[in-house]
Amino acid sequence: MISFDTSFNFGLSFYVSIAIIIMLAIFFIVLGVKFSKLDPIKDEVPLKGLMMLSVLLVGFVDNNVDANLGKTKRKTYSPFFLGLVSYLFFANITSMIGITPPTSNLAIALSMCVIAFLIFEFTSFRFNGLKNKLKGMLGPVPFVAPIIFPINLIGEFTTPFSMGMRLFGNIFSGVLLSGVLFGALEALGHALELIVGTVAVTIIFHPIFDFAFGLIQVYVFFMLTTMNIKINIE
Repeated sequence: MISFDTSFNFGLSFYVSIAIIIMLAIFFIVLGVKFSKLDPIKDEVPLKGLMMLSVLLVGFVDNNVDANLGKTKRKTYSPFFLGLVSYLFFANITSMIGITPPTSNLAIALSMCVIAFLIFEFTSFRFNGLKNKLKGMLGPVPFVAPIIFPINLIGEFTTPFSMGMRLFGNIFSGVLLSGVLFGALEALGHALELIVGTVAVTIIFHPIFDFAFGLIQVYVFFMLTTMNIKINIE
């Protein structure tokens, strides 16, 4: 049963998130074992099933990291993005099985804000150091530094916060719209005895609001995180 929880309480969303993380961990461990058994000398290539999908996913993440951050950053950021994309994908589409997406919970969304903030700061300090970080926040013109520094300091927090709230708003609105639509269709079906038509429309709109919207938000969050990491490196 889908419910709309905008409180700061983790509630069911927390347990759903833990379940997703555990299932992903088991899946990737099993997948890693299968890949380790492949013999590269015999040119064994997984061209079917979950192994093929995993190759496409890893390739997608690596290509985007290479294009935006450079190949030298792949080992640092690709594992992080692979885990992030995998979690967000399943967290965003749980409404397909009647469970409210964890990312439509405000507490989970704020957790994503914290994760984005930490990865941005980690990147900035690793590649620039504290001295260059502070120098960049002060700006190129010394006499306006007292004005520029507070603005940049606020930006350090508002950027990841806006990303998390964007994710929350889009997923929550998708769940809300699908709930309203399905409720209206159900009422229409009972009133006009158009059960078959209602089910047909539901099959059309359910993947759009729950699957397509969720997939789009995964990509948007991924690209925004990548671009902000690039900014912090530069």
